[in-house]
Amino acid sequence: MDTYPSGEPDVQDWSGVVRGEPITLRHPAGTQLCGILDMRTEDASVLWIQLYDGGGRRLVHHADGFRLHRG
Repeated sequence: MDTYPSGEPDVQDWSGVVRGEPITLRHPAGTQLCGILDMRTEDASVLWIQLYDGGGRRLVHHADGFRLHRG
C-alpha cells in the first residue's frame, strides 16, 4: 500500500470498500473525484461514485489509473 504526501494510505484492492463509504479517487494527472461509493461490481474492477456537490454519478474502471482513498 502506498501513501500520498498527506500520509493517508491509498487502497488498490477495491473489493474491501463498501456501498455508502466516503471515498476519494485521485488520478496521477491531477483529477480528483470525491463522493460516496454507490455500487461496485462483484469482482471490484468497476465502481460508481456519487459525487459530492450535485456532481452526479460517475463510473470508474480500475484500469483508468485512479488511486482510491477512504474518507
